[in-house]
Amino acid sequence: MKDFNVGILQLPTTGDKDKNLNTMEEFVLIAKKKGADVICLPEMWNCPYQNSYFKKFSEEDFGKTYKKMSEVAKNNKIYLIGGSIPIKSGEKIYNRSYVFDKDGKEIYRYSKINLFDIEDYKESNTISGGKSLGVFETEYGIFGLAICFDLRFPELFQTFRDYGAEVIFAPSTFMKKTGEAHFHLLNRARAVDTQCYIVSPTIARDDNLSKNAYAHSLCVAPSGEIIKDLGEEENIEVIKLENEKVKRERKKLPLEISRKNRKL
Repeated sequence: MKDFNVGILQLPTTGDKDKNLNTMEEFVLIAKKKGADVICLPEMWNCPYQNSYFKKFSEEDFGKTYKKMSEVAKNNKIYLIGGSIPIKSGEKIYNRSYVFDKDGKEIYRYSKINLFDIEDYKESNTISGGKSLGVFETEYGIFGLAICFDLRFPELFQTFRDYGAEVIFAPSTFMKKTGEAHFHLLNRARAVDTQCYIVSPTIARDDNLSKNAYAHSLCVAPSGEIIKDLGEEENIEVIKLENEKVKRERKKLPLEISRKNRKL
C-alpha cells in the first residue's frame, strides 16, 4: 500500500433518482477538489433504504446509475467505489457494488452476501444474497469490499486480510436502533481484527425518507482508533490513509505469526 486520500460521501437520499445521481456527481467533484484519489459512496445511495424502493428503483446491469458512476469516475480521474445500488437479474434483485478505475472502467463488483434480516425488517423479502468474495487491486494497494450487515461476520473480513487487503470498504446504512448499539463497535472491531483501515460511508439522516438511518459514516485506523465520524447530516470528508500506520500496527501485534504457529 502507498499513502492516498480517500473521499467519504455521506449523501442525502431522496425519492427522486435523478436528483440523487446529480447530488452524487456534485459531491464527488467537491471531494476531488479536496484531493481525493479514491471515493466511496454509501450503501443504496440512489434510493431510499426501503424494500418498496429497492423494487421501484432497481435497474438492469449497466443501467443509468452504472453509466453515471462510470462517467463520474472518468471525468474526475478517481477510483470510485460505488457504494451499492439495487440491480435486477432475472427475477432477482441484488444489493450490488461496482468499482470503477480512473478511466471509468469497471474493475470489480460485489453483491452483498449477508442480508439484513432482523425481527421487524427483512432485506431478503426483496434482495437475494451474493455468493462470491474477493479483493481488488489499484496503484494504491489491495482493497476489500463488504456491505453493511457483512460487518457482523469477522471471518469474512479475515478472508480479506488473507487475500492481502490493507483497506476494507464497507458502505453501509445501519438503522438508528442497531447503529447506536453496534456501528462504531463493529467497525472498530473489524479494524482491530484485520489491522486494516475500515472505511464505511452511509447515507445522511433526514426527517423524511431516511429518518431511521443512523448515518455516522466512519473511517477507522488499523489500531481501532476512529479517525473521523461524519455525524448525521450530509457531509464530505477527505482523509489521508497512511501505509506506515498499517505496517506499524502489524509489526507491533504480529497476529499472522500466531495464526501460522497454530497450524504447526
